[in-house]
Amino acid sequence: MLYRNPLVTTSIACVQRLRRVAVRRRGRVANAGRSSPVVYGCAVALAMASGSASSANWEVAPVVEVGYLYNDNYHLELPGGEIDVSGAQADVAVTFRTVDPRTTVSLTPRIRSTYFPNESDEDSNDYFFNVRIDDETPRRRTGLAAEYSQEDVVRSEFPGTEVEGGLGDPDVLDSGHILRRSRRDLVRVAPYFSYDATQRTTLELEARYIDVSYDETLEGFLQDFREIGLVAGAAFRVTPRSSVAVRGEVAQFETSTDADAYGAHVEWAVDYSPTSRFYLRLGGQRTEPERGDTDNNFIAGIGGRWQSQRNRLFLDFTRTVGPVSAGTIVERHQLRFRLNHDISERVTALIGARISRNESIEEESTYPTREYAAAEAGIEWRIQRQWALFGSYTYRWQEYSDEPTDASANGFLIGVRYEPRRVR
Repeated sequence: MLYRNPLVTTSIACVQRLRRVAVRRRGRVANAGRSSPVVYGCAVALAMASGSASSANWEVAPVVEVGYLYNDNYHLELPGGEIDVSGAQADVAVTFRTVDPRTTVSLTPRIRSTYFPNESDEDSNDYFFNVRIDDETPRRRTGLAAEYSQEDVVRSEFPGTEVEGGLGDPDVLDSGHILRRSRRDLVRVAPYFSYDATQRTTLELEARYIDVSYDETLEGFLQDFREIGLVAGAAFRVTPRSSVAVRGEVAQFETSTDADAYGAHVEWAVDYSPTSRFYLRLGGQRTEPERGDTDNNFIAGIGGRWQSQRNRLFLDFTRTVGPVSAGTIVERHQLRFRLNHDISERVTALIGARISRNESIEEESTYPTREYAAAEAGIEWRIQRQWALFGSYTYRWQEYSDEPTDASANGFLIGVRYEPRRVR
């Protein structure tokens, strides 16, 4: 199905409708006003970009999933406090994207709903809207990635094995505490620009804005926070496949206390193909909170993504410093792994894992050291090109340094997926 630019107007209207639904559900007009300018700013940027793609065709790619979900410890509570849920889950997303060799625009509204007859208080409707704009010339590349989401904290604070963010950019802000039922609003905007100054030298500029708020806050557990950052640097082509980049970064964190951060890193990257890449990053960051001592931290990353005819592998280990929802700034070690293997033309197997460790860098923080792990194993059987049956098992584990024991949860999801524009 091919359409023209009116889809841009339709998608912007979708953002507005999602915001109105979110406000009605929570009755928090004041908070909606706080993040609305950023969401509408994304819509304005999208409308501006559509001028470049005014002659481009639009492709519509819906994905619909309906299934049965079970979890024996939905809140990942300590032994004795478990809440088990079972019921229906529906996940519907529609991607509108341009078919243009130079400028690409992708818009994806999405809704995920759950219905648990045995625990109706755990029912939720989660809303998402992602925007991606890329414009490329022979020497210049520029674009914008933006997202808005409103979801239950049960999902936001216990991430799964999905690959969110690229290599070296985990994009996960969880702290794992759910002492009070709440919903999280997340706004993220990340523009970028790069320019080939010479055949071997590329200048780079990136920015990010992250705003997180909760309809029910609790000091030390769920608190609003904001992050603003700017990265500038240059990449030097060493061989046709490899490059070395030097980048500097400044950031400002606003949590229960404000802090300024400065840092730099060196990154070596090898592009084996358009779909296969390896990188190694080493650097440091200095964080200066308004209260307390300055903290110096080592930051690093190593990993890659590789794709062959039957396998798609993502592996990434990072050491970063930034704010989380507990109202503090943490040093986070995180390992992400995901492998999709095509057993046959119709059957695909999946295994994935996420392992992280958070430790606050603030001396006066009450946030305990947290260790968290999630693992997943699943299989998909494609009945036809458009229809597939899928099933997965998930395991989650969490431990805090100030608690007497750890907590774990097991979950199952089985269902059917309809994806009319699936390529493979």
